[in-house]
Amino acid sequence: MAKSAGLTVDRVIIEGRPAEDILKLAGERKTDLIVVGGIGVTGLEKFLLGSVAEKVVRNSKVPVLVVRAN
Repeated sequence: MAKSAGLTVDRVIIEGRPAEDILKLAGERKTDLIVVGGIGVTGLEKFLLGSVAEKVVRNSKVPVLVVRAN
């Protein structure tokens, strides 16, 4: 869909520390937008488990779009 709209999109799979690596890669590639999936964890569960999406949103210098699963 993105390509048909004339957008450039990269899908990247890396291993490591997810939030830190996403932010590092976005900086290296001069990314305009980061899209991450969110599972909708709230309250105490988020505090105990942490949330990659939340860490990316809080620390990103570019806009972040969090897409929640249905």
